[in-house]
Amino acid sequence: MLDVPTSPAVADRDRRGQIELLAREFLALRAKGDAPALAARLAPDFVYRSRGAWPMWPYHGGPIPRAQFAEAVGRVNAEIQFLGSEFHEFLVDDDAAAVHATCEARNRGAGPPVEFDMWMFLRFRDALIVEAAFYVDVAKAARLLPAGLVEVHSAALARPQSRADERLPSQTPIGRRSALTKDAGPVRETGGAESATDGARNRALMERVALDFFALRAKGDFAAMLGRLAPDFIHIPRGDWTKPPFMLDLCDRATFAAALRLVNVEFEDLGGEVHELLADGDEVAAHRTMRLRNRGSGGVTSVDEWVRFRVRAGLIVELASYVDNAMVARVEWPAYAPPR
Repeated sequence: MLDVPTSPAVADRDRRGQIELLAREFLALRAKGDAPALAARLAPDFVYRSRGAWPMWPYHGGPIPRAQFAEAVGRVNAEIQFLGSEFHEFLVDDDAAAVHATCEARNRGAGPPVEFDMWMFLRFRDALIVEAAFYVDVAKAARLLPAGLVEVHSAALARPQSRADERLPSQTPIGRRSALTKDAGPVRETGGAESATDGARNRALMERVALDFFALRAKGDFAAMLGRLAPDFIHIPRGDWTKPPFMLDLCDRATFAAALRLVNVEFEDLGGEVHELLADGDEVAAHRTMRLRNRGSGGVTSVDEWVRFRVRAGLIVELASYVDNAMVARVEWPAYAPPR
């Protein structure tokens, strides 16, 4: 029997399907609370890392190693029962996956079920997870705690990035860092047959679209930002991350532009840093930290944001942004105090 080598395109599709299956299996085990099976999916050198205010509950910062992560999951499972989840975005790129889901959970002691959103990044080596980061809508998730929203009131939210986090090796696309400083100019797609080279070219295009948009946002070049949006552009947010000063509901290009203009009136973008960037087909997801200054009060804060773009012919046709509004609110009014 002839040994016919698998073509790169088929191999890529097979690996993509395998990564998605492994990610879904990991999340299913997490929902079931099967801590031993979940721990068996983690590589010996596994690391959990997190940035921003989102991960303050129920995990307490990062990075943490495999044993500490498994212990944290066990503590959460003892208190919280996950009832199910709905996936909104699922991107796979090489050995990494990004997932946005809405989860439903209840406190095992008391209280009604609560829905909250999560973004998750997973990086794999063979069939094991070597790196993970969860970003949770803490304003909603913390309602599962009997005492209410504790962590968001903590001064620890303003802590600088840890030295241990800075020492993590840079990865591509996971863990890559990018300063947002200049406008790379309009982005255009290139044609050609599908191949490994075309895939790399497409990935570079998707990444450039995202970084270009962020750079224009930091410069405050409102006209150029709108020039990157397709005529049939649509904004499709979900969850509470998108509450003021960003759009609440699905909207078209004109409504999104009006909202963006209002944000620019109130806040100055001082630039930022991209932590994760993952391109998949015509989509790209990015996690970044941006510095915002309230133009009236002068207050400055660091805000984390997840953004997911869909691109066609070099223009953005769909965008969903998920913002850590607990931090935005620190410079919008005296204190963040959601209804109890």
